[in-house]
Amino acid sequence: MHIVESRWRLFGHILRRDKDFPVNKAMQAYFNQMACRYRGKPTTTLPVLTNKEISQAYSHMKLKTSNDLQTMRLLAQDQNKRKTFTRRTTEFAEATDSDEPEANRLQQRISRSKN
Repeated sequence: MHIVESRWRLFGHILRRDKDFPVNKAMQAYFNQMACRYRGKPTTTLPVLTNKEISQAYSHMKLKTSNDLQTMRLLAQDQNKRKTFTRRTTEFAEATDSDEPEANRLQQRISRSKN
């Protein structure tokens, strides 16, 4: 199984859990303190990576605020939408990271389907 797909499956599992679970409390606290910036290398966390992948696949979506997190929670509740969203995001992320000609064709095909 690919790392990107595993990450998205984990993220979807987290979003479907009850808001009282520690992982969801930590996720909410993370988005509440986003305004606080530190010096140095940016952190590599699950929300940061998923935001990068969402931004690549969907130009109109992002994951930077509590409202964006709530939108993702609603998306995660619908199984068909979640699977479609995950499949498209992982395909685009893998095509973006690859230098192979086949991956470039996939990336172009996905870009054309967005329009």
